[in-house]
Amino acid sequence: MNPSATGMKLATVGRALALGFLLALPVWAAVAVKTPGEYELKAAFLYNFISFTEWPDTAFENVSSPIIIGVFGKDPFGSTLEAVMTGERLKNRPLIVWRINRIEDITRCHILFISSSESNHMDDILRRLNTQPVLTVSDMPGFAEAGGAVAFSTAERIRLTINPAAVQSAHLTLSAKLLRLARLVNQTVSRQ
Repeated sequence: MNPSATGMKLATVGRALALGFLLALPVWAAVAVKTPGEYELKAAFLYNFISFTEWPDTAFENVSSPIIIGVFGKDPFGSTLEAVMTGERLKNRPLIVWRINRIEDITRCHILFISSSESNHMDDILRRLNTQPVLTVSDMPGFAEAGGAVAFSTAERIRLTINPAAVQSAHLTLSAKLLRLARLVNQTVSRQ
């Protein structure tokens, strides 16, 4: 299969997952392709988080600025994020994926996936983001409890844990629809 066809298939899977996520219906019944892998699903979740998140106007340079999805640390997604995000627009903004190598650049994102390779630096990363309008996401154990906004956990299926205090600290608003699908942790954010 050529890369273009693969990208189209992943984009189709992403859209199907978006619909299933919104309707809370079994996604696999509606998708006639192979079962997506863990990071294909997580990429689709990241895509959907955009629809369920409100950023303050100050998070963007202007009305046409892109929504930037960053990956900090060792990238577990490969080309999957680009396949899901490239050519897409949400909230009238294009979506851009960045691989970030310098901690100084993490505040330039709107969604930041923090790889487990950065577990030793998690406190410093969260402290640097403190009140920045960045939705932090990771699959590190205990991420939401430590002050991250959204944590993936994988048992039989991907589950979400959300820290409402971290979301509020970042001046973001998450949809009640998303909050209903997650386990909430009541963590007071102290990243100073």
